[in-house]
Amino acid sequence: MKRLKKIVAAAVIGMVAVSVMGCKMIEKTPEAIQQTVYAEVGNEKITKADLDNELKSTVESIKQKYGEDYENNAQIKDQLKQMKQQALNAMVNEKLMIQQADSLGVNPSEDDLNSEVDKNIQTLKSQYPQEGQFEQLLQANGYTEDSFRDYQKKQVLVKKVYDEIVKDVTVSDDDVKSYYDENKDSKYSQGAGANASHILIAEKNADGSSIDYDKSLEKAKEIKAKLDAGGDFAQLAKDNSTDGSKDSGGSLGFVAYDKANYDKDFLAAFKNLKEGQISDPVKTQFGYHIIKATGLKGAQVTPLDEVKDDIKSELLQQKQSDAFNAKINEWKQSVKVKTYEDRL
Repeated sequence: MKRLKKIVAAAVIGMVAVSVMGCKMIEKTPEAIQQTVYAEVGNEKITKADLDNELKSTVESIKQKYGEDYENNAQIKDQLKQMKQQALNAMVNEKLMIQQADSLGVNPSEDDLNSEVDKNIQTLKSQYPQEGQFEQLLQANGYTEDSFRDYQKKQVLVKKVYDEIVKDVTVSDDDVKSYYDENKDSKYSQGAGANASHILIAEKNADGSSIDYDKSLEKAKEIKAKLDAGGDFAQLAKDNSTDGSKDSGGSLGFVAYDKANYDKDFLAAFKNLKEGQISDPVKTQFGYHIIKATGLKGAQVTPLDEVKDDIKSELLQQKQSDAFNAKINEWKQSVKVKTYEDRL
């Protein structure tokens, strides 16, 4: 019986050993992990190694701030995932664009491509004329001269493809006028108002939990008397105001009389002030304010002629972005792009 028990025990030990060895055999090596596929773009793959290389300089900056164990930092976990997703999407788009360069007829000859790359690199070098400065720049961004040259080649192709996609995108004068009319009230109009400055007095009760309005009013009257006697408003604000604006002499900038996020009692007193006039103490939920108004202005609408170039530029960028995204999505469908963001 004892002999049988020993045989069974030995068999069990052997099974456990084989199981453990099997687990170790299927564990991925660091090299294999680096070859984990994050995306497939036609017959090309984007691996963990590719993404890590793309984010190398960014990750180094993160390590300096959060340490080597940054990936386990709960504070930045979501940001890291989002950063990787955005970088992966950009890499997919880049591969798509380079793959489609031939079909669009914008793939330059090798000589022309090298010529453009040489020109771009020389332009960049001219901005870093001191000896070794350009090489330090490359090193700081994780490039060798050869890898940077390869990067520049890709960028030349990507730009040619992008320019081809958006070459027919235009913005008409009617587009500009329609946008202006739709947004005139919200973006190109300014309600009547003035430059506001104030001194806020909010003395606390003995327990420090609430405002002592009687004490605050008494102090506000004392300050108003100093102002009436010729005291400097900005200096008195710096010395006495309990509001953050005291550092700028109580200035709140231009305040429209109908500004939504201002206390209604403050605005009611402010809009009745004449140019340069200083109010008596005004009670609000925040304490007592002494308000000064300067630079009074009536309601104003910025004319279309003054903003049409900005509007046209904004609309053109938006329409180009829409055209680009539509074409990228079309290509993703046609070449059956697959991404594995769950592996990030």
